[in-house]
Amino acid sequence: MSSLLSECLYEISQQAAPPCKDYHQLTVTQTQVVFKVWRVSCPLRHKKPQPAENKKPHTDFLQDSHTQDHIGRVFGPHTLDYVVNLCWHRYDYLVRLPDWLLLNILSFLEWADIKNISQTCKRLQQLCCSEGFWAQGTAGARYGQSEVTMEGVSPTLQRRLVVFHRRQVLYRLAQQQHSKRKNSVWHL
Repeated sequence: MSSLLSECLYEISQQAAPPCKDYHQLTVTQTQVVFKVWRVSCPLRHKKPQPAENKKPHTDFLQDSHTQDHIGRVFGPHTLDYVVNLCWHRYDYLVRLPDWLLLNILSFLEWADIKNISQTCKRLQQLCCSEGFWAQGTAGARYGQSEVTMEGVSPTLQRRLVVFHRRQVLYRLAQQQHSKRKNSVWHL
């Protein structure tokens, strides 16, 4: 699983909330947390604005409440919680998996589970709504029966499912008609 981790685990940059116009960047690597701040000020006062850089190993960052408070104010409490979890080596391996493997995993889930997992993060939401997910046939093989209930499934997902099944049925009919024509020509 460690092969799924890149050197840079998380990176975010953002301008501070008004009235401050400072620019902040946070990078979390496998060994340290790097927090950079570019002070935005009048050009007459400072000739060259240099970023203030704060590099700390994970253990030092976990003990430094001042830096954590600053990150929480700039990026929000959810980002701070995520960074602290990364420092404790609690990685989110699911979103780091390749698309083909995630599509394979999704093929074994029920619709309610797919709905829930698509709400966890933006990457999984995009993957669940992608054409690759629908073209793979995950919906066709397991959910083609009429007795499948779609409780809790959004109307958008239900419409996509209906369109997918209609497309599959039309494709099968076209293949059957084409094979009948071929067979009738060979028998002449």
